Amino acid sequence: MDAVPEEKLQAVLEAFRCAPSWANTQCWEVVVVRDPKLKSELAGTLRRGNPALSSMTEAPVIIVLCALRGVSGYHRDEVTTDKGDWFMFDVGLAMQNLCLAAHGLGLGTVIIGLFDHQKAALILAFPKG
Repeated sequence: MDAVPEEKLQAVLEAFRCAPSWANTQCWEVVVVRDPKLKSELAGTLRRGNPALSSMTEAPVIIVLCALRGVSGYHRDEVTTDKGDWFMFDVGLAMQNLCLAAHGLGLGTVIIGLFDHQKAALILAFPKG
């Protein structure tokens, strides 16, 4: 597959960054993976039979979206609604922005959620939470 031009990648990431979130908490971090070895290791976190396997290994870029827990839906470290932590809602909004921006720039996306999150966190050396 063709490489993603840097200006297109930056435009997609900017659309992601501008997504709405609860109290504008932006409860996320983004990791851009281009290294073939890391992409292969991440592909190894997919559950057996996941049809996205080739997407993980063949895509020129993998964008890993990480939610920060205990931020969205909180005020002064206390949950403020009966819905608890809103991180899934907010990251979903940001993901939609990312996908729509990519589509508008002629790029394809595949959202992958069925994988071993703990193993991926170890591969990418994420801190707890």
